Amino acid sequence: GRFPPVRRDLAFFVPRGVTHAQVHRSLAGAAGETLSSLELFDVYEGPGTPQGMKSLAFALQFQVPERTLTEAEVLALQSRMVAAVATDCGGQLREQ
Repeated sequence: GRFPPVRRDLAFFVPRGVTHAQVHRSLAGAAGETLSSLELFDVYEGPGTPQGMKSLAFALQFQVPERTLTEAEVLALQSRMVAAVATDCGGQLREQ
């Protein structure tokens, strides 16, 4: 495309019983058509992970065909996605 995509990585702590597919659906639903790519790239269950939780990390790519997205737009999308994972999956954003 003529306008570059915006890439972000987001990682979540979610209950062990939650599948990556559930989180994927939640993220995609919250972002809508602006999300051009969504890939799971890491699953972690070990030291530093809250009891009963696992970490799922996703690579996100946002893009619209008619212009470059602003940082504010991307942050708003990320906020919606984090809220959706919290509501739908009982997850929380893993702070870096």
